[in-house]
Amino acid sequence: MMRTRWRGAAHMTSAMTISAFTLIASCANSKSEATLKDDASTVPDARDAGEAAVDGADARDADAESTCDASDPDCTTHELSCAEAPWCPVSSPLDPQAVLTAVWGSGKTDVWAVGSNGTIMHFDGTAWKAMPAGIPVTFNAVWGSGPNDVWAACGPNVLFHSEGMHGASATWTNTPLTTEETRRGRAYTIWGTSPNDIRIGGEPAEMNDPETGVYSTFNLMRRTAGDAGPSWKFIEGVAAIHGIWGSSADDVWMIADNSEDVPWMRAMILHGTKAGDGADESWTPVDSQSSVVLDGIWGSSANDVWAVGDQGTIRHFSGGAARWDIVASPTSARLHAVWGSSARDVWAVGDSGTILHYDGAAWTASPAAFVLGKKPDLRGVWGSGANDVWIVGDGVVLHYTGPKSGAAGGEQ
Repeated sequence: MMRTRWRGAAHMTSAMTISAFTLIASCANSKSEATLKDDASTVPDARDAGEAAVDGADARDADAESTCDASDPDCTTHELSCAEAPWCPVSSPLDPQAVLTAVWGSGKTDVWAVGSNGTIMHFDGTAWKAMPAGIPVTFNAVWGSGPNDVWAACGPNVLFHSEGMHGASATWTNTPLTTEETRRGRAYTIWGTSPNDIRIGGEPAEMNDPETGVYSTFNLMRRTAGDAGPSWKFIEGVAAIHGIWGSSADDVWMIADNSEDVPWMRAMILHGTKAGDGADESWTPVDSQSSVVLDGIWGSSANDVWAVGDQGTIRHFSGGAARWDIVASPTSARLHAVWGSSARDVWAVGDSGTILHYDGAAWTASPAAFVLGKKPDLRGVWGSGANDVWIVGDGVVLHYTGPKSGAAGGEQ
């Protein structure tokens, strides 16, 4: 297990009010800080979903020649149409300066995307609409147990909850887990199995105990049901948790970067099992065979789990294995997220417009109809099925509706 600096008992708290200054200070940016702008002046206004989302696209087209070189693989120098490319940009109310970090849905007509500048958007099966949080922070994770229980996380003090869409709108309410002084503590991932079984992981946070004056360090928050109703518990740890996925509440995987505490420990993968309902997981490290940071994890079952990360790293776990397998990757770009509809249909996305697909035999690149210019970094992927998959990233929303008969696989 990772070494901890926990010096106090775990805390359970209820929703409380906290100042906007503290909210912004506690989790202003995501793990891709350089590209995110958390400025109140750029919080996107709700606009009609039919309006073009990326107003800056024309400007990028106009000077693409001056900003991109034909030999630069990070640039689109030849545009593909949506008839050629399987991934097509979709109009949305996304601020062109904003970054979408994560996407999740309960079904084809209920999809949520979150990101910088307090951005929250919803897709109802027809169009994307803005549902801004009203506070200029970066949400790095979104997840729900169903259409009426959705969570968006920035950190322990910026945890928004919604009961989903009611008519044409949704209400998001901040439910901070503590009013104590908290240092750092940005959340990176949410995963669960029910409204009463949710885990939120991120970089380590230090919370001051006013009674002792001692800071307690935690990196995982877990929601469980008790006699008095659902409550949250802070779990000790100093590694930055980048991803959580499980096949059930009793079989959970976690990827983490513990290099700040132990320099060589960048690619930790921990397997969590527990004895019964309400019990904390017992975490066992499993060799990732990686020396670079891992960002995304997903599986189709307990015996089929994928992890992706920096330098195009792809790892696979099969049931009963003593360690994760090294898998050949067609890219050296940093991969941020992975999702699939089955063991033979898996997608991974990353920097410079990287989209990879696994068909049960090998990973191959998949093209998108990007505009001319620098390709956007892609950060989240989710779908309701094999022919309904969404990718979000820097100023872009992409949709896959199935193979295209004229799909191109050449240079973009």
